Amino acid sequence: MHVFAQTDSSRALDEVTVKTFAPARFMAGLKIQSIDSVTLQQAKFQTLADFLSFQAPVNFRPYGNGQLTSIGLRGTSSNHTAVLWNGININSPSTGQSDFSTLPTAGFDLLAIQYGSSSCVVGSDAIGGSILLDSKPTWEKKAELSFGQRIASFDNWQTQLSARLSGKRFSSKTVFYKGVLNNNYPYTERNYYPVERSTTDSKGFIQDLFYLTKKQNQISLNVWLSDNNAVIAPQSIHTREVLQTQSIRVLNTYQIKKLTLRGGYVQDITNFGRGNFDKPSRTAIDRFLIRAEHEWQFSKLTAHIGTEAAHVIAHVDGYGGSKITENRLDVFAWLRYQFSARLLATLNARQAFVKSFDPPLAPALGLEYQVAKSVRLTGNISRSYRIPTMNERYWSELGDPNLKPEDGFNKELGINWNHTKNDFSLSSSLNAYHNLINNWVYWNPEVNYKVQNLQQVLAKGIEFSQKVAYQHKQISSGLMANYSFTHSSQQKAYDIYSVDVIGKQLIYIPKHNFTANLFFQTLSFGKNGLLKEHGMPFRATLQWQANSRRYTAFDNSKWFDGQQIFNLIIENGLRWKHLEGKVFFQVNNIFDELYLSSKRNAMPGRNYAINLVLNINK
Repeated sequence: MHVFAQTDSSRALDEVTVKTFAPARFMAGLKIQSIDSVTLQQAKFQTLADFLSFQAPVNFRPYGNGQLTSIGLRGTSSNHTAVLWNGININSPSTGQSDFSTLPTAGFDLLAIQYGSSSCVVGSDAIGGSILLDSKPTWEKKAELSFGQRIASFDNWQTQLSARLSGKRFSSKTVFYKGVLNNNYPYTERNYYPVERSTTDSKGFIQDLFYLTKKQNQISLNVWLSDNNAVIAPQSIHTREVLQTQSIRVLNTYQIKKLTLRGGYVQDITNFGRGNFDKPSRTAIDRFLIRAEHEWQFSKLTAHIGTEAAHVIAHVDGYGGSKITENRLDVFAWLRYQFSARLLATLNARQAFVKSFDPPLAPALGLEYQVAKSVRLTGNISRSYRIPTMNERYWSELGDPNLKPEDGFNKELGINWNHTKNDFSLSSSLNAYHNLINNWVYWNPEVNYKVQNLQQVLAKGIEFSQKVAYQHKQISSGLMANYSFTHSSQQKAYDIYSVDVIGKQLIYIPKHNFTANLFFQTLSFGKNGLLKEHGMPFRATLQWQANSRRYTAFDNSKWFDGQQIFNLIIENGLRWKHLEGKVFFQVNNIFDELYLSSKRNAMPGRNYAINLVLNINK
């Protein structure tokens, strides 16, 4: 599967191949946006929510600065996006989503956004798309120690310490991170909207170990521990809310030639309380995972077959105090056939088995055709599904264990165009999609928020991406721009109360979304005339993110106005013997734009940050 991304050196927008995330090779016809490592390094102090807001037409819904932030891809809700960490879905089984304010950009070597239904490859939740987070080994003799410090407005700060050690058969990456958002705002309101005070304390540890045997078999261990504590309105015990989340993620992988075996353990703990936090509501869910898959190569045909099993144990106060256990089993088969140098096809299928459920078979057919050297056509049709969350099924009095799985049918077409001449490179892509989702699960306010399969939703739209790069001698510049039009609405009236919302845009989903990044940089070359691996003495980036109004009422009678946010990042390289580094100066929300959180509170105005990163390489 080919995607368009910037290279680490010239930053030119060349076509590259995603090699580490194996399922991407079987996603023909789907749009995948890969983020290059240099851009990731520039944003190493940001959360995925802050970072992706300016990199892609993705809809984020924050509850406040440093507070719970959910994602929406292609007009779907937060639990319609799967988040894969080294191939396993880390969405919480209780809520069916991930909090993007707790996911650090610095923790991953590779990051990609996959748009559109991919349940046949990814599994449950991937109705709107998926976020792919991966670790990558380095098989060269190298030792690197890195220290980073960020100081920002409102008495906010972050610290990171990482180490990499590698050789011909061993690769290790260790990351410690700690951040405190005190959010000491000099104001209590902006344009008559209250600014909600909150504090967030987050810390984590990531360890990736890879070992290559003499027979070129690979053994890996990935560990990710995180602890986040968010306090809303900390100045008043009467209005204070506390949300604590802790996660343990462990994955062990054995890759023996074409056979891959995985075993994993994921624990998610959430404590929520008010006031003095003496009797918080507690959620603790343990997941034990095993996965086996094998790949065969027959001339032009590649076959990939596997199975995945999970045992889930839930201790949740909201379920009435009883322990809930559940077993899940998935079997899948992926086929990739290269008819010729021009034509590629993939045919995939997945079947999930869950007690008391009957998830639909999820097949998909994808095609890619190279019309000319610089023009490629893509297409994909697929069926997707989502198994209702444990909260939706087991929450006391409001949940319904007899809910039906959500069932989606997605169709999309795309065209990609690339052109390079002299010092210029240009790439464009245009995608159109039509995704009909049945049995959409809905907490119905008309029946005291009891969960029901109450909606049929149609999400349709177009996405346009334009990337231009120029490089001449030591000067490099470029523009990356994205636009999306999204219309997502309910299609059927299930009761007399839903008649007025038929065809109306779903809440918090803007119809128009824009992002753009304009950069200028100077490059460093060695005596041999080659670009230095870490040479980037100066770089300036102007970021722009804008969206249209977001409705807050189902009948579209109330809304948040559209917004435009501009950021400026200036970085300069530092070097002395084995010590090198970068200093970043960042201005966020340059024009002090007013934009609101999901709770109708104003987000922070103009603010500043300075980052220092020091590396010792040998």
